Amino acid sequence: MIEFILVACLMGEPERCRTYSRLLTDMTLIQCMTSTQFLAADWAKTHPGWQVQRLHCNVAEQSAKRL
Repeated sequence: MIEFILVACLMGEPERCRTYSRLLTDMTLIQCMTSTQFLAADWAKTHPGWQVQRLHCNVAEQSAKRL
């Protein structure tokens, strides 16, 4: 299982950041890495006022939980 991890900060308060995670059961690590911009754009559509700062993909551990 692959985990997409995104760090976003409030536009008006750039020191106030949060980490979001999404488990991807239908993608390989390479597919996730080549899709990060699209995944981030989809996330940003539903989170106005937040600005994406960092994003990456990992192989998720069995104990990983969806945030």
